[in-house]
Amino acid sequence: MGEHPVAIVTGATGLLGRVLVEVLSEDGYAVVAHGRRERPDGWPESVTYVAGDLRNDVDVAPLVKAARNRGVVRALVNNAADMDIGRRWPMAAADWAAMLNASLLSTVRVTQALLPDMAAESSIVNISSVEATSAFPHHAHYAAAKAALESYTRSLALELAPRKIRANALAPGVIDRPGLADSWPEGWSWWSRTCPLGRAITAREVADVAAFLVSVRAAGVNGSVIPVDGGWSASARFS
Repeated sequence: MGEHPVAIVTGATGLLGRVLVEVLSEDGYAVVAHGRRERPDGWPESVTYVAGDLRNDVDVAPLVKAARNRGVVRALVNNAADMDIGRRWPMAAADWAAMLNASLLSTVRVTQALLPDMAAESSIVNISSVEATSAFPHHAHYAAAKAALESYTRSLALELAPRKIRANALAPGVIDRPGLADSWPEGWSWWSRTCPLGRAITAREVADVAAFLVSVRAAGVNGSVIPVDGGWSASARFS
């Protein structure tokens, strides 16, 4: 069993997931990361990596086993989601089912499987999106999944309060990444005009808020959805 508190990060191979792993490792957690692809390069050997597909129950079990081998689970960051968006309207029922499975039910599966191993004073952070409350064309299935995730978070906060386990969600806005401004010039320009901060946020800015929420410094924060969007959701967003 490890000496450090254990933090689990799902969806760990994407940009935000990688930074979440880095920040939580810096904060002294023994990190267990989960992703669909092979282990990313550059992570310290102290990070345990489990590959699999959280859209099915079978692949959740190795994640639980890896967490138990590391020690006591103190933090769970559910970041896994499907970004298959932008399809033509209307979307087939199968597209809706696939999105809900990947972006909502994967979180439910992992959370329910790990709850028996989570200690009192531990914390769950679910990664939502500003799209849970703001509509974008052809993103209905993604937005609905994120809205359901936020509702699930509030229910978790209520249900787990007797065990002193907190649950919160983060709702990031546009997260900057290399090449985004060139590949999405119209959207980049629109976001920069309508966001009070005048720019996209960084993955580090989101990860730092997640790290705060799982820490004892946020002991009084529970059942909340916190935007990390540079003020975009609080503005009138004139075009």
